[in-house]
Order: sequence, then structure tokens, then C-alpha cells
Amino acid sequence: MLQEMDAGWSRLLSGRDGAMLALISAGIGLHAFNQFAIVAALPPAAEQIGGTQYFSWAYTLYFLGSIAGGTGAAALRDRFGTRAGLVVSTLVFAFGGLMAFAAPAFSWIMAGRLLQGIADGLIVAVCYSLIPANFSSALVARVFAVEAIVWAVAAIAGPLAGGLLTEAYSWRAAFLAVAPFVLLLPVFAFAARPRVTEAAPVPLSFATITLCLAASFVLSLSSVATGGVMQAVAIAAGAGLFVPALRLDGRIGPRLFPAGAFRLGSVLGHGFWVLFLMSASHSVGSVYLAVMIGAVFDFRPSVVGYLVVLMALTWSVVAVIASRVAAREARHGWMRSGPLFQLFGFLSLGASFATGHVLLLVLGQVAIGVGFGTAWANVNQAAMEAADRVERDLASALLPTISTAGYAIGAGVAGMIATATGLVSALATGDAAGPAFWLYGTAAAGAALTFLFGFGVRLKEA
Repeated sequence: MLQEMDAGWSRLLSGRDGAMLALISAGIGLHAFNQFAIVAALPPAAEQIGGTQYFSWAYTLYFLGSIAGGTGAAALRDRFGTRAGLVVSTLVFAFGGLMAFAAPAFSWIMAGRLLQGIADGLIVAVCYSLIPANFSSALVARVFAVEAIVWAVAAIAGPLAGGLLTEAYSWRAAFLAVAPFVLLLPVFAFAARPRVTEAAPVPLSFATITLCLAASFVLSLSSVATGGVMQAVAIAAGAGLFVPALRLDGRIGPRLFPAGAFRLGSVLGHGFWVLFLMSASHSVGSVYLAVMIGAVFDFRPSVVGYLVVLMALTWSVVAVIASRVAAREARHGWMRSGPLFQLFGFLSLGASFATGHVLLLVLGQVAIGVGFGTAWANVNQAAMEAADRVERDLASALLPTISTAGYAIGAGVAGMIATATGLVSALATGDAAGPAFWLYGTAAAGAALTFLFGFGVRLKEA
């Protein structure tokens, strides 16, 4: 058995599979590294060229662009081809970065981030859509394990590279930190020989995509609203607008979502809900995590950074271990344990901020990482393989977009809770127990709901 597992890793890392893995890793790496590298650059940029009042829009527009790119990725890939789609998206991403690099005003950065979001959504969705057509079912878990490692490396190296470039040169240089991935992605796109499934070409569903973008825009207003009531209205209205997008899908134009998407009783529907809820729950607990660690424990920024990254590192290690489990029922057990680890992790974080015990903080971050490591790859694979063969590429391309939507809604909920509980003033007075109870209690409730939805996610028999 161990020899078979080792042979699986050897096959994945060599030959055509290795070339495809490099292509997908370059796409995921571009997404992850860019997300972490610019964290240190945006605050000084807003201060220097004027734009502090529009600071959050740099993230909001990126999110909207990512939704737009992700929802249209499968159709554009089928229309223009995988290689052309990835190369053009990379050029658009690079142009957006150069706009931010040369920005004379903060509006240039906002426009550049919008372009980067569109390109990033396209790239990540296309990379996901290539997984089921280019890797056997036995290798999919290992592919996601490698991508977890790529994400962890980016979580460590991204802020470091962006911070060093900002300190040594200027905030403008931080927008060039992702240049190696921009150069490598087109090279790997031509070196690999990506296959697609035998499905019919996916039509571009303008009507449903427009409804999804309208819902996303209304939802994103929660990040710029100042009052708790307006934040709650934006979240409720934005989430509510997704309902007609789902109900009218296929009635006022071509279908965007595969059959069974978000439907109870469907493996694909449960898979979508689990990915969405896992992302949303983690977002609720992570948006203010660094701020709360610094305020409650008074750690240096570097220590805060290591504690935040601990989750991603744990995710990577556990994902590699979990990828070696081949038995279907054992994988089901690992997959369904993920939300329970998340639940324990959120409760530990809440207790840590309420009591001031750093050990609970460490345990919470490790538990959340374990939860993602045991569940994420299996849920993604189950959702990919549950879709009809003719819709498998479409379903796979939508998976990262579903996760992005979850993180966006979670961030909005976190902002609403922070406003309602007076998080900033509470941290200033050293009383974090109240806000922590609501933040991590909400995240824990989301994890419990995820656990229930998880029983409807099943891997296909080999």
C-alpha cells in the first residue's frame, strides 16, 4: 500500500502530470501570493497619494472582479481555449498591477485591483476546471494537498516580500512582488498539454452573471457602510439577490450553475453549501484576528503574523497526510470531521480572547487548519465528480468562486458584528470578551451548520 502511495506521488510530480500540476500551482500561487503581498502596500499608498476614505474599495472592487471572472471562466475558456485564456488573463493581471505601480491617484489602484480581480477569478477558475479532466480520481486529493502547500508558502513569503519591498523601496514595488508568477504562468500554459472533458462548450450566461454581480455589489456595500443597520441591510439584500439568480438561471438565458447546485438532497448541492459555509465561517473569525491578537496579547507584529499563518501551515501538513488515505469510508470520516475541528477551533479562539490564554489561541488556529486539511480536498473532489460529465468543467470552475462568495459574506457579517459590539473601543479598553463571544460564536454556529450539510457529501465509488 505504501509503495502504491509513493508511486502516486512520483507520478503526480513527473511527466505530463507534473507539468499540469506546475500550471495549476502557478495559477493558485499567483492568486495567493498577490493576496498576501499587497497587504503592507495599500495603507501607505492610500496615505501618500490620497485615498484613505476609499481604502476598502481596493478590496471590494477586487472581490467584484473575481466574481465576474470566476462565473464567466468556463464559457470564455471554451470560446478562446485554455492557453489563450490563461495568457490573456495573465496579461490583464499584469496590466492591473502596472496601473497600481504607476498610480498618480488612488483611483488608479482601485481600477488596477478591479482588473486584477477579473483576471484572478478567470485564472483560478480555469485552473480548477482542469483538475477533473487532467488527473485521475486517485490523484485529485494529492493535487489539493500540493495547492495547500502553495497557499501556505504564499502566506509566509507574500507578506514578507511585500513588506521588505515596501520598506526598502516603496509601496509601489510591492505590486511587482508577484512578477515571478506572472512570468511563469504563460510558460507553464504552453509547456503543459491541458485537456478538457468531452462536455459541450459552455455558453456565456450574461443574465445570470449580471444578477450575481448585482448581488455581489449590494453585498460589498456592507464593507463601506458605517452603521450597523446599513451593514445588516446590505448583507441581507445582497444575499437575497442571489435567490433570483439561482431561480431564474436557465430561464432568461443559458444556465450558469450546473444541475443540483445548492439543492438539498444533491451531492453537488451539499458540496457547494459546505464550501460556502466553511469559507464564510472562517472569514467571520479571521477578519479581525490579527487586530485582536495584537490588542489582547500585545505581541510584536512578527509574532502576530506567525500566529495568523499557523492555520495555513497546519492545513498544508494535514492535507498531505490526508491525501494518503485511499479507502472511501475512511475519507468520508476525515471529511466530516473537518467542520467539527473548525467548531472546536472557533470556540478555542473565543475563549482565548475572553480569558487571555495564548495556548487556547494556538490550539484554535491549529484546529481550524486541521479542519480545512481533512475536509477541503475531499469536498472539492466530491463536488467535481458529482456533476454530470457534460457539466463537470463548469462545476469545477465555479468552486473557487463559491468559496470567494463565502469569504465575502463572512467579512460582511464580521464587520456588522464589530460595529454592533463596538469591537475597536472594546479592544482599546482591554475588554474583548463581548465581541469575541459574538464573532466566534457566530463562526462556531456556521461550523455546526457545515457539519450537518456535510452528511450529504459523498465521494464516488472507485
